[in-house]
Amino acid sequence: MEQEQKLAIFRAQTANVRELEIAWAHINRPINALILQKQDKSVEVTTKLLALVYCALAEAVFSKLLHTPHGLTIDEIQQVKDAASRAGVKHAWLKCTELAVRRIDGIKNSHAPNVTKKVGTLIERYIFDPSLIRNKLAHGQWSVALNSANTSVNDKLTNEIKEHSVVELYRRKHALEHLASILEDIIESPNKAHRRDYWTHLTRLEEEQAELDQWTFKNKVDRLFRKKSYAQREGVST
Repeated sequence: MEQEQKLAIFRAQTANVRELEIAWAHINRPINALILQKQDKSVEVTTKLLALVYCALAEAVFSKLLHTPHGLTIDEIQQVKDAASRAGVKHAWLKCTELAVRRIDGIKNSHAPNVTKKVGTLIERYIFDPSLIRNKLAHGQWSVALNSANTSVNDKLTNEIKEHSVVELYRRKHALEHLASILEDIIESPNKAHRRDYWTHLTRLEEEQAELDQWTFKNKVDRLFRKKSYAQREGVST
C-alpha cells in the first residue's frame, strides 16, 4: 500500500462512517414507537438490524482511524492488520495504541506508559469483535449461533445475540466513539490535541459509561411509557 492508497482508504471510510451514522439514526428511530406499541417481535428484528449497522460502523471507524493522514506509517498499519489476523479486533486496537503512543514526546516519562496502560484497560473492557456477531447474523444464525465449523451450538455467542438490546448497543457505540477520539488524537496530534484533550475524553467516557451501566432495557421501556402517560394527561388537560 502506498500513501495515496492510504489517503483514499481514509476518505472512503470517512464517507462510510457518515452514511452508517445516518443508517443508525434511521433504524433506531422507530424502536421507541415499536416499544410503545408493544410490538416485541418488531423491536427484536429492528434491534438486530441495528446490531448489524453497529458492527459495520465499528469496523469502518477503526479502519478510518488506522488510515488517518499524517498518522501511522504503512508498515505500522500492516502490523495492526497482522495483529487483527492473528488474534482478532481487540488485539488490533491494542497494537494500534502501542504504536501510536510512541509518537508522544517524552516517551521516557510516566505519561506515555500510563496512557498505554489506561487505554489498554478500556479496550479490554469495551471493545468487542464486531465481525463475530455480524457474521453469525449475516449467515442466518439469527437467534442461535453455531461454532465456526457449524457442528454445534455456540452458547456464548448465542447469549450475546440475545443480549443485544438497543441499550447495550448504545453503550458499545458510546465507548467506541470515545476510544476512537482518544486514539485519533494520539495518532494525528500526539503532542497537542492529545495532551490538551486526553483527560476530557477519558473523564467523559468513564462517567458516561458508569451512568449507562445503571441503565437497562427495562428502565428504557418504563421511561417511555411514563413519558407517554404524561403526554396523554397533558393533552387531555389542554
